[in-house]
Amino acid sequence: MNMKQVTADTRPDSLLTVRQVAEFLQVSICSVRRWSDNGTMKFYRVGSRGDRRYQQEDVLRFLDDSSSHFSPAKRN
Repeated sequence: MNMKQVTADTRPDSLLTVRQVAEFLQVSICSVRRWSDNGTMKFYRVGSRGDRRYQQEDVLRFLDDSSSHFSPAKRN
């Protein structure tokens, strides 16, 4: 699993929520959670509930990495 503990460099106030990432990527919250669960998207656990949080640079890296897997549909 691509999960880390929160450190000084990953303060909770500098991290994005699952909802924020989903809105940014224009996908469902379930998609973000699925990518996190299968290790495709790096995330951090914060607080006593272990909520997921994401660093912006990790989300951008995910977007860059995943864009190479998708090509625009060919039109006739």
